[in-house]
Amino acid sequence: MECTVISDERGVIIAIGPAPGPVESSDGEGPALWHELVPLEGQTSQIVDVPDDLLSDAEQLAKLHQTHRLRAGKVEAIDGPTTS
Repeated sequence: MECTVISDERGVIIAIGPAPGPVESSDGEGPALWHELVPLEGQTSQIVDVPDDLLSDAEQLAKLHQTHRLRAGKVEAIDGPTTS
């Protein structure tokens, strides 16, 4: 699934969320709102394909910053967990 991934300059994943786009209001009334994750200074934001198995496992998703990095526009597994 295409997601927004925010990372630092080393590729450490800081945040992950839906790709930018319209979102219907919670009550279904009125115009759709626009949502987008915006990186802070020193961070980058990329729209990348994240494997569904990572997104469907809450425990894996919570540890994504330790087990994966953003490299060359892809979310890639790293060798063993890290503390950064």
